[in-house]
Amino acid sequence: MSDPGFPPIESADRPYPAVRLLRRHGNWFAVCFGLLFVGAGAWAAAAGHGTIWLLSGFLAGAFAAFLMRSYVELVRIIADMLLPR
Repeated sequence: MSDPGFPPIESADRPYPAVRLLRRHGNWFAVCFGLLFVGAGAWAAAAGHGTIWLLSGFLAGAFAAFLMRSYVELVRIIADMLLPR
């Protein structure tokens, strides 16, 4: 029950919108980031530059999604350790 003399309790990550966004939707960002590379490789292969670009797109997409996912996990760990609850 909140006391009318005090302001409502707000989330600790309220002043950090980028942290809040990554904590909530980071998994989707990682997937979409990886799919950008896959799409670029598919576009290059469809444009006639060779099927090696499609394979490169898949490999780069998997690696980019992995890197983005690890970044999101680091943000979550740091936010859990440093932001009060």
